[in-house]
Amino acid sequence: MAKNISSQAIFGEYKTPEDKVTAALLQVLHYGGHEIVCSIFDGIDLPSNDTNVSSQVSEDESRPDGVVSCDCKYKIYIESKIVRNALNNEHGRKQLDANKKLSSPNDAIWMVYVTPDETIPNELNGVSEIIWINWQTIVEKLKGYETSDNLVGFLIEQFCLFVDHIVFRNNGKVSNSVITYSEEIESGKDKRVIIVGGAWGEDVALEYGFYACQEGRYFHPAKYMAFYHKNRIENLFEIEETPIESICLTPDLVGGKYFQIKEPNYDNKPRKYFKLRHIKRFSPVIVNDTLDKNGKPCAFTYNQRYTTYDAIVSASKTSEL
Repeated sequence: MAKNISSQAIFGEYKTPEDKVTAALLQVLHYGGHEIVCSIFDGIDLPSNDTNVSSQVSEDESRPDGVVSCDCKYKIYIESKIVRNALNNEHGRKQLDANKKLSSPNDAIWMVYVTPDETIPNELNGVSEIIWINWQTIVEKLKGYETSDNLVGFLIEQFCLFVDHIVFRNNGKVSNSVITYSEEIESGKDKRVIIVGGAWGEDVALEYGFYACQEGRYFHPAKYMAFYHKNRIENLFEIEETPIESICLTPDLVGGKYFQIKEPNYDNKPRKYFKLRHIKRFSPVIVNDTLDKNGKPCAFTYNQRYTTYDAIVSASKTSEL
């Protein structure tokens, strides 16, 4: 019998570290709902609907650590590991053989393995039935997830600390990931474009020359930024300086009329700050032609995606990015 995650204590009821960190991830998925599920599992086309999250699921020969489902329209089984090379033993291989039988992408059923390995484990390489993701990527996706829900934001913050402590043994692998910004730019990775969802950010960037979001939000190092909304991408901006991770907005930083026009009730809460310079308007615009697994139009992104400078300046539709 699956245990619905909402019936469990938010700080976990399990003894082993692996079960604890899995339960924490499931709590984030439960309270974040469909959009946060789509953000983490962005390689899977999921229909928009309410999500159901359970832990410790028994399915014939297999017992995955969790399952995310949606009114029988899709099902994502989760098998998590917190040590590297965890599949490289008899138990891991036997478990994998059983888990493969649960996966059926044609029926909208997926099996996802989450491990701390930096590259896909050999046992999963070429196994089409299994989707692999590591804990570092999950943390980066969650840090990049923008939400106005204070509870979800708090859970994400605490989950990232939890992973740092339990999976990475508090060695700073997660918390220091943004330090590599200048190193990556200098090493030639200066063609990356961040594509952010939402109309508000583009209007501010055009009028005031900056983009601000919640402090601590994770972005891969990039030299450019664009905004997706209204099913199109129209403008490209250059990120002029290294982003400021946490700063309170001031008239000197954003322009005196910004607060009067855009945020008259600004609460002086710190933001992450990008200084932007508009460099290109696409004419015609880059139109969104993204389709879900049923062939129906869907959003290109709800929060952030990435492409390259060369791709975006030559694209006419989002499928080319």
